[in-house]
Amino acid sequence: MVLALLPRATTASVATMLLIASCTLLLAAPVRAQGGVMPDTTRFQQDILVEGVFNEPTEIAVMRDGRVLIAERRGTLKLYDPQRRDARDIAGLPAMNTTDENGFIGLALDPGFEKNHWIYVNHSPAIGDRHRLSRFTLEGDSLRDERQMFDVKIDAGCCHTGGSIAFDRVGNLFVSYGDNSSPFIAGDFAPIDPTPGRELADALRSAGNTQDLRGKILRIRPTAEGTYTIPAGNLFAKPEEGRPEIYVMGNRNPYRISVDSHTGFLYWGEIGPDARADSTLGPRGYDEVNQARRAGNFGWPMFIADNQPYRNYNFTTKELFDFFDPAHPVNTSPHNTGAKVLPPPQPAMIYYPYAKSDKFPAVGDGGRAAMAGPVYHASDYASSRVKLPDYYDGKFINYEWMRGWMMATTLDANGDYVRMEPMLSQFRFDHPSDVEMGPDGSLYVMEYGTYWFAKNTNARLSRITYHPDNRPPVARITATNIVGAAPLTTQLSADSSFDRDAGDSLRFVWSIPGMRDSEGPRLSHTFTAAGTHRVRLRVRDRSGAESAAFVDVKVGNSPPKVALTVSGNRSFYWNDPAVNYRVDVTDAEDTRNGRRIDPRRLAVTLAYQPAGTSGNVPGHRSAPGAGGLELFKQSDCLGCHAMDRSSVGPAYKQVALRYAKRPDATVYLMNKIASGGSGVWGDRAMPSHASLSPELRRAMAEYILSLGVAHPSLPPLGQVALDKHATAPGGVYRLAASYADLPRKGIASLSDSAVVLLRPSTMLPSDAIDMRRIGLRNNKASDSTARLLATVYEDSAFLSLGRLDLTGIERVTFDLQSPRSLYPYSLELRSDGLSGPLLGRSDITPTTADMWYRQSLPISMSGEVPLYVVVRSSVQGIGQFKPVVTIDGMHFERSAAADSAGRHVRGPGNARREVPRN
Repeated sequence: MVLALLPRATTASVATMLLIASCTLLLAAPVRAQGGVMPDTTRFQQDILVEGVFNEPTEIAVMRDGRVLIAERRGTLKLYDPQRRDARDIAGLPAMNTTDENGFIGLALDPGFEKNHWIYVNHSPAIGDRHRLSRFTLEGDSLRDERQMFDVKIDAGCCHTGGSIAFDRVGNLFVSYGDNSSPFIAGDFAPIDPTPGRELADALRSAGNTQDLRGKILRIRPTAEGTYTIPAGNLFAKPEEGRPEIYVMGNRNPYRISVDSHTGFLYWGEIGPDARADSTLGPRGYDEVNQARRAGNFGWPMFIADNQPYRNYNFTTKELFDFFDPAHPVNTSPHNTGAKVLPPPQPAMIYYPYAKSDKFPAVGDGGRAAMAGPVYHASDYASSRVKLPDYYDGKFINYEWMRGWMMATTLDANGDYVRMEPMLSQFRFDHPSDVEMGPDGSLYVMEYGTYWFAKNTNARLSRITYHPDNRPPVARITATNIVGAAPLTTQLSADSSFDRDAGDSLRFVWSIPGMRDSEGPRLSHTFTAAGTHRVRLRVRDRSGAESAAFVDVKVGNSPPKVALTVSGNRSFYWNDPAVNYRVDVTDAEDTRNGRRIDPRRLAVTLAYQPAGTSGNVPGHRSAPGAGGLELFKQSDCLGCHAMDRSSVGPAYKQVALRYAKRPDATVYLMNKIASGGSGVWGDRAMPSHASLSPELRRAMAEYILSLGVAHPSLPPLGQVALDKHATAPGGVYRLAASYADLPRKGIASLSDSAVVLLRPSTMLPSDAIDMRRIGLRNNKASDSTARLLATVYEDSAFLSLGRLDLTGIERVTFDLQSPRSLYPYSLELRSDGLSGPLLGRSDITPTTADMWYRQSLPISMSGEVPLYVVVRSSVQGIGQFKPVVTIDGMHFERSAAADSAGRHVRGPGNARREVPRN
């Protein structure tokens, strides 16, 4: 199942596990309570089976031989073959309706698949507004003999497909359908609009209607002829009460379901509504994870979470009526064609809102889309050497499409909720769309990838195994020259591969398409054919355990190279009014046969970032939006937004352009990130992220706004003014050049860039990129302002200032303060580390305590070096209460000759070369 199929699910709540009364008709064995010691996380292995070939994967089905069928929403059925180690298209469904969330939405194997080759498909035919459950026969790479089992009519325009399929141990088939109701027309609470012509906004016509299959989980018994019968124990025994196929009603969007193979208990994740706070209309939105031990009503749209009621409301007259009564639920909607008096609702066992949950704190906060995975039974895989550890025996696995986590939920002997704990948190999952047990007790995870309604390059299928004894090796590849023109010679190395078991020996096997396998830790190969070549490294230990790593070698297009030179020093500015620069671009193909670089593919920009903004540039002050993109990657935001195209929400570049001229844009977006909401870009709601600190929200807001700053490209040779720091002192000038070459021979456009960051000639301790045995704390600085100062607490310590250009610099002068102890110490400047080449040194014996003084270190080095400030003392007993020295400003001072020459500023026409020859 895909959450791309759940665009509204981003605005949905985390699933509540519903507890349904007493025992099920299918109860075969008690659910065991679990305990014991948490397994060693280093013994889990995640093998990426296939990546980058999937187009909106929804549901998977794992065969007994390890092959995996993958449904893609656009209508393709893929097969992963462990022998071929690839996934290929094997069939396409008949023409389908793929609007909204519709399409190929569910897949399951018949329990007798090994003999009859039947598969069950939930899909949306192109003709007619409906979902259809069909049975096909899989013969080779073809789907044949479709048997149409039933249709579920839907209203065009929106939303909530459900679609997941699962079998129980006695051959009953469960299939889920969402409420097909719009969360936008009727607001963020319960869509119960009785207005004629607005049926799409009334879930009482579907989820609350006993004669409608939408908003339900159905249970049927398939027959050999491709029809079905109704098993005993469904919700309605008489046709006049409700459709006999209904097992569970009152669902909003049960997107992923599973059935416990031992108990027959049904589990599902319920994608909930978007309201951020309780109101007169009812409670805020929650997602639920539900458990049905027997047939029942789970409340939507009258109730949510632990049976919190919504209020009956007339959207036309604005009349507020009583809250729905969980003891006596009555559906009075004019769109209802079923029973008015409904079965009493069952409460959810796990439920959580956008905000942090006090009752279930482990789930976190942010966007929600709850999913139900399998219940693990170790005894089903007794002979397997790679099954999940016994610690998880009897635990229910639930996971989150938006938040990317997986949980192991412990149940007691009756199946009641006990606790929930993170599972496999050492791995990162990017919108997991399905989690299934393999035939050997391993775990298969299908990830949809970052963006909604997109063919994501990071959509992938992986297999997770556990190794209690011998652990598989870890395969890693390093490679040189993985992009270039043919012939391309690439050096491949497995030297960074390793084995966690001491003394294990390793065997290395390289596989290159079209070549015989080669063995050894290193391989040199020349690629002559254009295209992308996937190289696989298999690393096997002496026990036969194996892991693999891959690298793509792209042949046919040489990457460009961009060089950016400036006059004078490349790290600092002083009082120079301007700086000359030059950009040189080389590209083997774009300049062949006397051609010149296309200036339209070259961008040269200068930006100034004032001091005091968030984000870090190693060795420098902040640059625009620095760190913001990484924050988005670590959050759930990219599930709804892309950088340059619309997804569920607007592209970030659209947001940046919308607010580019708003004076308070940064603060506005910071508040929007914290509060969430809807209405600016349509009805889709954005979840709140109130738990993010103001600093993190500022970095994210600045990054968004930086995408809308249009800097007209400068010429490749010229002069730029350094005049912004006069009115906003302390900032950084960022001169950048980038070039994107022409695509060639099936290889997309490649790019290169170069950046020069010019910063103030005074550095502060907070600018350091690393430090050892030094504490940073706010205190009164040498200029009487408060800022972070560096205090040395041990007899040997250092600050790493990053890679800096020392061209033209004569000395570095330090602002220092000694404590009352007046310890003698040495102050050094070194390159490349604590023991690197000495650039300057001074032995200091302070005479005045708690007073600021200056000390200069002359240097004669030129060029760029990793610069370290090293402090040493021979005194014993140094510590937190008897520090050596406190360091504030570090002033990089030019020689008199360099200072008088400045940047050698000339007009562009007087530069050495008028036009770069590329």
